Amino acid sequence: MARRRTRKKTRRSSPKTINAAKILEAGLIGSAITQGFFNVGIGDFVMSKASMGPSQITARELIAGITGQTGGYGTTYKVTSSMSGGRQTTSTRGLAFGEQVKENLTNNGAQMVGSLILIPAAFKVFNKLSRQPRSMANKALKMSGLPVRV
Repeated sequence: MARRRTRKKTRRSSPKTINAAKILEAGLIGSAITQGFFNVGIGDFVMSKASMGPSQITARELIAGITGQTGGYGTTYKVTSSMSGGRQTTSTRGLAFGEQVKENLTNNGAQMVGSLILIPAAFKVFNKLSRQPRSMANKALKMSGLPVRV
């Protein structure tokens, strides 16, 4: 008897959606971490083109410090002062990178840990309380064809 021909059923995958709430939560957690370690919010950490201050470290300064370019880390700076008789003295002020991160953690560590605990907890509570309206919004977004979930 001949074998029956069967078509192999292919499984259709649904298009990947973007969860707006998870992106917002990740952004808030990232901002808390950069504020704790580098004393600057995530927007300024990523997008800043110049040194913000001796206690604030940006991604550009980190890359410059790793690659050995001038102006790396942004935690130390030179001060030139004029003396009597036309002499000038140059002194280096500020902290080394590791010491600056340690000081930033001392100043901002408790707030960072609190944020890292409270942000996910607040999002869990928000998700439970707003399940019904978010479900209706997600249905409307799915019908519109947008790959976004709330």
